[in-house]
Amino acid sequence: MVPTEIPELATSRVRDIIFLGTGTSGCIPNLPCITENNPRCKVCKLSMTDEGRKNRRRNTSLLVRVDHPDGRVRNILIDCGKSFYESARDVFLKHNIRTVDAVFLTHGHADAVFGLDDLRQWTMSLDLKIPIYCDRETLSTVAQAFPYLVDTKKATGGGEVPSLDFHVIEEPFRPFECLGLEIQPLRVEHGRYSDGRPFYFTGFRFADISYISDCSRIPEETRPLIAGSRLLILDALKWTSHPSHFGYWDALEEVRHFRPDRAIFTNFCHSIEHTEMEAMGLKLKQEEGLTVDPAFDGMVVDI
Repeated sequence: MVPTEIPELATSRVRDIIFLGTGTSGCIPNLPCITENNPRCKVCKLSMTDEGRKNRRRNTSLLVRVDHPDGRVRNILIDCGKSFYESARDVFLKHNIRTVDAVFLTHGHADAVFGLDDLRQWTMSLDLKIPIYCDRETLSTVAQAFPYLVDTKKATGGGEVPSLDFHVIEEPFRPFECLGLEIQPLRVEHGRYSDGRPFYFTGFRFADISYISDCSRIPEETRPLIAGSRLLILDALKWTSHPSHFGYWDALEEVRHFRPDRAIFTNFCHSIEHTEMEAMGLKLKQEEGLTVDPAFDGMVVDI
């Protein structure tokens, strides 16, 4: 099913966003770093302490809370990876979140889609069907990993399956409507295949917020769609560059280019420490007038 195009007036507004996870696929702490007492990794060990808890990171994911005209808050989940259950257990209870009203999938990697089966508890107990928005390549990956999620006739009868309604984003530069919000897909590169072809990641712009959590390159045709964002959320895997991710300095160059009111970095590995990024943010504020903050699991940003 193709997403609905924008009506004449999108009437909802974003209330706040919550970072459910800010780490890579393996999460932090990296288990070998703490079970083998790896002396070279200070971040993983620090993440186990109370003072270093902001370095404790689950799979990168965002919850967007939307004030709908009917008076009820709607919840849009961006990515549903391996650690979704643990993230939801902590954050949803804390903020009295009771529904998942839509899911946007950015790409088909395990840290973005391998928690989809856990949505069964939401669809069964609330008797609803959750719309899932993704590009066709991501849908193909989900269909291979969880065939019964895409085609319920392939379920084996061993248990209930989530009731999901997949919407394919066929045109990566055309906006669509979801829950009264105008959603602009943001297609970027997230590394390349062995034959040199780009692997595409779908970020999303909603209101004045652009969210691109996995990125190695922003194509020229996508840049005008990001321009003017007041809040820019970007991938910053580690201090240095990576073949399929921005490093901190790469992301910072994009902040200097787009000049948002605020930038927030996410999707960190265990070679970049939270308080060191906070210190860098203070320096950037003083020297360049830029607001650049590191995200952490459970962080709430009021819009």
